[in-house]
Amino acid sequence: MIESVYVYGVAIPSFDSAVSNVVNSYKMDSGGKPMKIAIENAEGKIYRVLTTVGLGAYMHAVSRLAEVGLDDTLADSMSGKSGYDSWFVTTPEMLAVTATVEEIPIDVASDLLGELEELDDLPETERQAIILSRVGQGSFRKNLVEYWKGCAVTGADCIPLLRASHIKPWRESTNVERLDVFNGLLLSPNIDAAFDAGYITFDQNGRILLSDQMLGSPAFQLHINAKMKINPKLIRDEHRAYLEYHRSEVFKG
Repeated sequence: MIESVYVYGVAIPSFDSAVSNVVNSYKMDSGGKPMKIAIENAEGKIYRVLTTVGLGAYMHAVSRLAEVGLDDTLADSMSGKSGYDSWFVTTPEMLAVTATVEEIPIDVASDLLGELEELDDLPETERQAIILSRVGQGSFRKNLVEYWKGCAVTGADCIPLLRASHIKPWRESTNVERLDVFNGLLLSPNIDAAFDAGYITFDQNGRILLSDQMLGSPAFQLHINAKMKINPKLIRDEHRAYLEYHRSEVFKG
C-alpha cells in the first residue's frame, strides 16, 4: 500500500503527474513496516510525502521515482533523515526535460533522460525542438497540423485532441528524423495508440493493416476498421520509407 499527502502551501511541480502514476500503479495491500518518502519540488521544498507499507511497496516506489528522473539523497543512508527513509530531489537533467511541458508520462521521460547526454552537443533551439517532438509538441506538432489539417486517416479536425505520432519511433530515429514532418502522422487518439503499439500499420498505398490481436472485437471497440487508409492526396514517398520501417520493425503482424 502507498499513501500520499501533499504539503499544504507548497507549489506542486509539473512532474507531479508522473509521481501520481507511481502511486497509482501499485495496487497490492500488505503488512509490514511503514516507510516515508519525501519528494521535493523544483524549488527544493518538500511538496509531497509518500508512506509505503511493506518492503514491496517501498521498493516499487523508490525504483519508479528513480525512473522518473528524481534522485534519492538517502539511497546510501542506513538511518534516514528527519523521519524519512528516502528523500527525492530534482536533478538538472530532469528539469531540462520537464521545463518544456506541463506533463510527461514516465516512459517518455525515461526516453528523454536517456538521450540528454547526446542532445547536450546540439544548439539549445534544436535541442528543445527535439525534446518537444518526443512529447508531441513544438514545431513537430505544428508542422504536422499544417500538413494534415486533421487526422491523417479519419479527417477529424478537432486539432487539440489529435496526436502528433512518429512513424519511425522517436527512440529509434536520428535527430533529423525526429523533426522530419514526413516521419509523422496526425492521428485521432485511438488510432495513435494502436499505431504506436504496433497493432496497426499502413501499406505503401496507405491502406490500414490490422494485427491478429486487433481483429474482431478489439478493432470494433476502438472504432478501427479494415477500410481505413491514410489520406491518398497527402501521402508521399517520404512517408512510405518510414512506413516500411514501421511495418518491419514495429508492427506485430
